[in-house]
Amino acid sequence: MTIVTLLEGQATLVRGVARHALAEGVRLQSGDIIEVGDKGLAQMEFADGAALALGPKTRVLASSLPRGKQQSADFYVTQGELKLAAVKAGTRLRIATPLFTLQPVEGNVVLALGSKEGSVFVEGGEARLAGRGTRGSAPVRLKSGDFYTGDESKGGVAGRPSPAFIDALPKVFLDPLPSRMARYKDRQVQPRPLEAVKYAEVETWLKAPPEIRRRMPARFKPRAADPAFRAALVENLKFHPEWDPILFPEKYEPKEPATGSAAAAPPRPAVQR
Repeated sequence: MTIVTLLEGQATLVRGVARHALAEGVRLQSGDIIEVGDKGLAQMEFADGAALALGPKTRVLASSLPRGKQQSADFYVTQGELKLAAVKAGTRLRIATPLFTLQPVEGNVVLALGSKEGSVFVEGGEARLAGRGTRGSAPVRLKSGDFYTGDESKGGVAGRPSPAFIDALPKVFLDPLPSRMARYKDRQVQPRPLEAVKYAEVETWLKAPPEIRRRMPARFKPRAADPAFRAALVENLKFHPEWDPILFPEKYEPKEPATGSAAAAPPRPAVQR
């Protein structure tokens, strides 16, 4: 069970092929996409007591969420700031980004992701980090107080976060995240449907790395019937070639054997002279 327990400002939930207005009390599902507004803040809490807060302009795909007794979750983040708090030892949480993959082991971790650089601060506990900046080597183990900054090709660890990193964080990230699960664990809230998604609204996910974008055709296939959505898919096909069989199924139909009198007639015997 994963519930949105705190919402300030506006945030959008993309579920299936439609956009919804996010609200406190909404139970999240695997595959949900959460997009926080320019001045918004959202927090989700898990049944085991861990919490994940999303800062302004943060965009997250919940690839998988905890189910039953299985306390594991995978997120893919394209931009923004996140704070993950109260992670218990043995819980499997993974946060993938275009730059690196972060797996908190225990404690509290803060992540900030820009277009070309990302940073991780282990406020307390321990985390593992792997990705492009650490390619060719073992994952980096970050302990309490460590601050990692890296881009697509390199990264480094310092003993404390930079002032610029701290100043850019939402102020609520500087304090312990409040637990509000008790308000909503016995009460379900449904997100308010808005409209079917437009191509531009999900373009980031359609053009994500292969392990993410290959799941998108099955999900957004119904939108290919919309002329504008289809036209955008065709125009950007080189960025998501897995859509080709859906857009042009005739190319993938089995070829029929040649027919006609010439093909059907048996060969003539050679004429003896």
